[in-house]
Amino acid sequence: MNFIDAIIKNSQVREARLYLPSKKASENPETGITVQNPSAFHVIKDCATMAHRYIPHYVFGLYANPFEVLKGKILYNDVVEFVKAAAADVVMYQLLCLVLEKIKKSPIQIYNTSSDPYGDYESFNASNQEKDTVITICEAFSVSLPAR
Repeated sequence: MNFIDAIIKNSQVREARLYLPSKKASENPETGITVQNPSAFHVIKDCATMAHRYIPHYVFGLYANPFEVLKGKILYNDVVEFVKAAAADVVMYQLLCLVLEKIKKSPIQIYNTSSDPYGDYESFNASNQEKDTVITICEAFSVSLPAR
């Protein structure tokens, strides 16, 4: 997923380099080692799988200003793909929440704050929320929106 790849590739954090090796270890826990205890195979596989899934959270959380660092490195389709994945996967949803929370706390104040506390409550639907989320993330990372 390009959104995740941008987070990992543009980080200076040493642990970001664990992303690809953790994927390899989750797919084949015996890569480069000899497993003498059969249950160790499953422990290595599960630990590598968890590491691979959560390294992007850790790395993104360490960015002092991810919006400046990742500016120009994420495309609109990358954001759409990420938001759709978050709707179907709890780990991606957690990362989405982290991204949105960082946007909310950002001094650039991109996050949409309406003066109406009830907003569009009556016309709310998941499709509108997904579009709003995509737009919010695109604005935060200065991603060009497609022409309407």
